[in-house]
Amino acid sequence: MLQKRALVLSLFFLFIFYFPVSAQQSKDDSLRLMRDRMAQWAALRYPTQRLAIVEVESAGNVDYTSKLYGKDFLKGRIRGKSAVRAVFNVPVYTSGTQELSVLGVYNSQEMVLRNTVNQISQPRVNDGTYTLQTLSPGINYKRTDTLFHKPVLWGGTLMTHFSLQSSYVRATGLIYGVISLKTTRTTRIYAGLAISIDPSNIIPVIPTFSYWHKFGGSPWEVNIDLPTRALLRRPVFSKGLLSLGTELIQRTLIRKIDESPFQGGVAFRDLSLRNGLTLEYPVLRKVLIGCSAGLLYTPQYRIQDPGKRNSDYIVGVKRDPGPYMNISISLLR
Repeated sequence: MLQKRALVLSLFFLFIFYFPVSAQQSKDDSLRLMRDRMAQWAALRYPTQRLAIVEVESAGNVDYTSKLYGKDFLKGRIRGKSAVRAVFNVPVYTSGTQELSVLGVYNSQEMVLRNTVNQISQPRVNDGTYTLQTLSPGINYKRTDTLFHKPVLWGGTLMTHFSLQSSYVRATGLIYGVISLKTTRTTRIYAGLAISIDPSNIIPVIPTFSYWHKFGGSPWEVNIDLPTRALLRRPVFSKGLLSLGTELIQRTLIRKIDESPFQGGVAFRDLSLRNGLTLEYPVLRKVLIGCSAGLLYTPQYRIQDPGKRNSDYIVGVKRDPGPYMNISISLLR
């Protein structure tokens, strides 16, 4: 009889204590899974939501021509162009609706010049491999408020750019604001403004517009973030995302050069359009891998004094379109 009572009491206490704990654990696991899915959904569509991104890009052989102060300078062939970019954005302070983050950007670019023809006597450039490396730490502050009963995100970024090949440093800044115009289960619309504190930037005041829409009865969605990209997308392989469209990529690397006509620090500004397919897929709870390929078109590549206007450049380069491939790995928050 005592053994039966002990068994009954054991079952009773098991029911009282274990099952509520088990139910709470199951609820916590479900909430965590939901948060992970929401984080993956946002990170796949908006790279700024990621903690870190590392990407390696390789472009095929193309012909090029260039001008020095408006006069024919160099022409030849770029036999291979590669770039490495690493970005991290780590929140260090959060209070209410405001957040302070530490940023870091590493950019490396390598070009191999072949069949180089110097069309003027000085300066002369020879065939060879040319590499640029820049490290840019910074801080970002953002805050969420309301305007006309609409959510508003605003803030600013301050970056310091270091040449890893010479003793040259310069600082730039960005002030931005974004307002939500419409948010539903199938449509999200945002508009904003970004002000660049950098005289050499192509457009110092940039209107921004973001539109995402999921088509009814279809796996396809449209994602437009002006002025940087316009994409058609659809989920693939249950968790992955396939994108088709155009992305605008801008890289600015700096270096000090003491050879005429480059006296002092100069900026190498590369503005390119990636046109092709991108596939990204979560391989772990907080890790995404991606691969993209297509046609790379460079409407503008300039070497200039970073303290002057974009139109006041030293060397302008025109490159033919060519194939590219990009591989990336991202860490989610």
